[in-house]
Amino acid sequence: MPSPTTTARKPAALPSSEEIARAIVQGLEAGEFAPGQRLVEADLCLRFGVGRQAVREALQRLKMVGVVDIVPNRGAHILHMTPEQAALTLEVTELLFGLAARTAARRIAAGSGTATLEHAIGELDACADGAAAVDYMRARRHLFGALAQIADNPELTRLLDQTRVHVLRGQFGFAGLRQDHARELAAIGRLVLAGQCAEAEAQARAHVERIRLHLERI
Repeated sequence: MPSPTTTARKPAALPSSEEIARAIVQGLEAGEFAPGQRLVEADLCLRFGVGRQAVREALQRLKMVGVVDIVPNRGAHILHMTPEQAALTLEVTELLFGLAARTAARRIAAGSGTATLEHAIGELDACADGAAAVDYMRARRHLFGALAQIADNPELTRLLDQTRVHVLRGQFGFAGLRQDHARELAAIGRLVLAGQCAEAEAQARAHVERIRLHLERI
């Protein structure tokens, strides 16, 4: 009787530079990295199981979106924002979030699909009853991703990616407010689902304004 053949296991694919950059941002939001922290290439190679080239490409991606600064002969570090820089970032974020909510609501009213947004709202509802910071950050990313997808405006997506909110959230500890924020974001998502353009924009902007006021009290 012939011996059974065995199927060779394919080695797991190494993470791409884009995936490494995303993981660093998620680590920043979850408190695994801190604003101002130096990012040592050798440590990142060990963490992600990749070579230096992939790490360097990831760091360049993060530099382009304002999360990391790279100084010649000194390496890379996560940016540290002053309160003034944070306030300016939130001013821009308020406008962009409001526009994203309004545009997505208008497109839904015109017949765009809603599955990704409904899923994100469900995740936020679960976080409102208590969840780990990493789960809330994931739900939040899914909401913004759904709004960007529905709005279908590449320029808006590009600008949102460059507002440095990742640094702001990691530095000022907004994850500690995640239950309240999850409820607010879920409510904004429902206004978008209902196609209520003006109301969705107003609530999106009010959400960011409350964050700005909280920042002033820190």
